[in-house]
Amino acid sequence: MRWLNDTRFVVSLLILLIFVFSYLLYRNLNNRFNDSTSPTIGVITFKNKTVLRKYNDAVVWDLIESKTEVKNRDTIRTEGLSDAVLTLNDGTKINISENSMILLDISDKNININFAYGSFEAAREGTISGDMKMNITAGDKTVEVAKGDVKLDKTKSELNIKVDQGEAKLTSNGKEETIAKDQIANVTESGVRVGKPVYRLVLPEDRKNILSESGSEKIQFSVSGWKPDSAKQTSPTIEISLFPDFSKSLIKEKLTTATISKKLNSGSYYWRLSYEDPNNKSKLTTEVFQFRILNDPGLRFFSPKPNEVFSFTRENPVVRFVWNPLDLYSSYTIQIAKDNDFTEGLVSKQTQNQSLAFDSLKEGSYFARIQAKSNLPGIAEKSSSILSFQVLKKTDTSPPELLEPTSGKTFAEEQIKSQLFFSWKDDKDFNGYEWELSSDSNFRSKLKSENTKNNFLKLTGGLGLGTYFWRVKGLIGNGNSLDSKSGSFTVIAKEEMELVAPANGAEVEVDERSTAILKWKKLTGKTNYELEIAREADFQPLLIKENVTGNYFEFKSKDLGRFYWRVRPTGSESDTSASRNFQLISNMEPPSLTSPTRNETIDLFTRNSILFTWKSVDKVSGYRIRLIDISGIREKQILNDRVSATKLQFSDIQKLNVGRFRWEVAALYKQSDGSEKESAYNKQDFFISVPELKVPKILTPGKIYVE
Repeated sequence: MRWLNDTRFVVSLLILLIFVFSYLLYRNLNNRFNDSTSPTIGVITFKNKTVLRKYNDAVVWDLIESKTEVKNRDTIRTEGLSDAVLTLNDGTKINISENSMILLDISDKNININFAYGSFEAAREGTISGDMKMNITAGDKTVEVAKGDVKLDKTKSELNIKVDQGEAKLTSNGKEETIAKDQIANVTESGVRVGKPVYRLVLPEDRKNILSESGSEKIQFSVSGWKPDSAKQTSPTIEISLFPDFSKSLIKEKLTTATISKKLNSGSYYWRLSYEDPNNKSKLTTEVFQFRILNDPGLRFFSPKPNEVFSFTRENPVVRFVWNPLDLYSSYTIQIAKDNDFTEGLVSKQTQNQSLAFDSLKEGSYFARIQAKSNLPGIAEKSSSILSFQVLKKTDTSPPELLEPTSGKTFAEEQIKSQLFFSWKDDKDFNGYEWELSSDSNFRSKLKSENTKNNFLKLTGGLGLGTYFWRVKGLIGNGNSLDSKSGSFTVIAKEEMELVAPANGAEVEVDERSTAILKWKKLTGKTNYELEIAREADFQPLLIKENVTGNYFEFKSKDLGRFYWRVRPTGSESDTSASRNFQLISNMEPPSLTSPTRNETIDLFTRNSILFTWKSVDKVSGYRIRLIDISGIREKQILNDRVSATKLQFSDIQKLNVGRFRWEVAALYKQSDGSEKESAYNKQDFFISVPELKVPKILTPGKIYVE
């Protein structure tokens, strides 16, 4: 085996293997993409976001687009917030919802669908298939549809079938059930129930897209069939969930009217009604409707600014339009006109990007707007507000305008060791530029100078410590030029990591979210920092160790008290800042304690209980009282109770020994989410004692002599 030690042989073998396997991979990918062994059974007529297809003899999922042909025995799968419409050759339309998967097979002259999970609808009206039937298999259940519209929802433990048109036949456990128009079949482990539902879902409609500029909307839910008498017999409950199987319900409450409103954030939701069968009191459910709240912010210009003026001398300026991208829209059209009705001198361009430039605008006043179009159903075209700007021809050429580095900027020496970037506004009026660098503001001693046709320059080699000045000359021709204003920057040895706020030892009054903003000085060229927060000054143990982008952090804590913090640039242990501490205090008013008073001594010889009392606080939902034995080396909690009144009678005095005790009371405030937030605790110490017992003296009888 000496040939294994021959480098020439081993390298040649490895190169050969690379070529062989690369060819096999290329052939596999192309054969799968151009799969012609299976006949085409339909085409994807619409898709939204991520829709995947897997060939019968493949193990890899491919992304598919609209107009993609679907082969026999293909598996189609959709991911979250995605859906697709598949039109088969016979005219059958299959609408596949998000998070669903089906396998299609037309090998026995019928349409066979293996339904794995999720939800889909099949519409067979107007098909040209003659006697061709559609058989849908879901586990050990089979649904047969000749003509009509049918919808299926499948979870791990339940299958729901709704027929909107025509009829369907369901076979389960050897039994056949017919599902007629407007009937729902509910298949569970306990059996099959077929019938017209007592209630039908109305609003929001199935697959409804609801647009929201704010990211949250108040949604009105409406059902038909609700009546006070029937509601008493069936106890309808509305269920809203983020999951199609309702394994976790976001909202689940009794329906007391035919309509109910709920405020929801952007996302994909499922809703249904569950109710009792008035005859046998078994649980029934309606069909499941899905809707989406899509975040749809307004369309607005980033550039140009309102009423901005674009000046030029010889050639028309480049006017670049930049706007915020919108997730729901696939294309944008910029319209520019001489009037705000967009009828005079209209110019328009379409793009799929978020910026577009025009270089043919002549001198004059203009109006512009953006129109966004979406490929999603039910989403109308969106327009921005109208922007006005001017293109103005100058009589005199303006000097160059410096951009970067901004005047007064500071660099660390190590930061600019490899290069320093300079830039300025480009102007077609100039034939070129002359860049100059000096150590004095009058440019008497030039350190460097360079001519360039570009509006930027990269300086390599680094600079020493000190303050520098730079400017750019715009070259006009015939030896003439225009000087820009000078800019300055400073090079220092090293920037120190410095904490800004809160001040060391400061008390931070927190709101109901218990949030404190920690800020530090941003180091030049550094964007990522490592933040450490602890309860102790030695930072052992760490409470929080967080990587932060930017120079601030929102610290949220359920607990009040003192915290220690420090910051360092990510990856640099030596540049850690000095530590600071701050104290979180509540802005909620704690109650004033009345009895027992501070340092009061309580004699338990004549008592069988202790009454704790305090003053009431407005707008509270209750109080929390704690009793702690502080006599020994370690504190021992005796009592921790929530009460509604402003007093507590403590009768369990066998738990109390002679010694020192502390009692604490906090006010409880109701939060918007239903939880309770504690104020700070007011605390007072008191003592427990018993009278000193004397040895009893026997008076009678006297001495008794016993024989």
